[in-house]
Amino acid sequence: MQSPALQNLISSIIEDIAQKGYAVVEQFINPQEITSLAAQAKILHITGEMHKAKTGISKLENSTLRGDFIHWIDASNASESETFYLNTMAELQHAINQAFFLGLFELESHFAIYPPGAGYQKHLDQFIGKEERKISCILYLNEGWHHEDGGQLRMYLDKKDENRFIDISPQAGTLVVFLSSDFLHEVLPATRERISLTGWFRTRSLS
Repeated sequence: MQSPALQNLISSIIEDIAQKGYAVVEQFINPQEITSLAAQAKILHITGEMHKAKTGISKLENSTLRGDFIHWIDASNASESETFYLNTMAELQHAINQAFFLGLFELESHFAIYPPGAGYQKHLDQFIGKEERKISCILYLNEGWHHEDGGQLRMYLDKKDENRFIDISPQAGTLVVFLSSDFLHEVLPATRERISLTGWFRTRSLS
């Protein structure tokens, strides 16, 4: 059962996706859970459980293109904080399916840590010929983030006009949701470590 606060946030996300194709909401998950998820990400990084992220279908390492370290969430072996996150996102998935009939059936999700100075160049989340990723979701875990820390998500509102964009601060608890096929985006370098949970609601593969 959704809490009234979560229900209102999800309703706002649905409305914004319908109108603009993307949504940005603050305090999507309570601060205690954010702190727990951030701590888990840091432990995974310290203990070597995170690995250098790779790019594209060919899964090549390219530090110039992206500089983050990631760890995929395994729902069958999830921690308490991961389970809370997955259950909350399942509520969002259900609402998106009801509103847009997308046939979403799973969330693939990973922790991402960007060391200071690392970024991710402009890209699209949906590969050519691979359209299973329908909705991109990014939950930020950075407590006490300030504008001068950098690390904004730059989301381009027009694929043909690079001057039309918005910059979103990766402040703890902020969730960004957008149509994976429609929005080029990049991660700007930050002056401090930057942590997020990045995921995609997927449809079943046709292949």
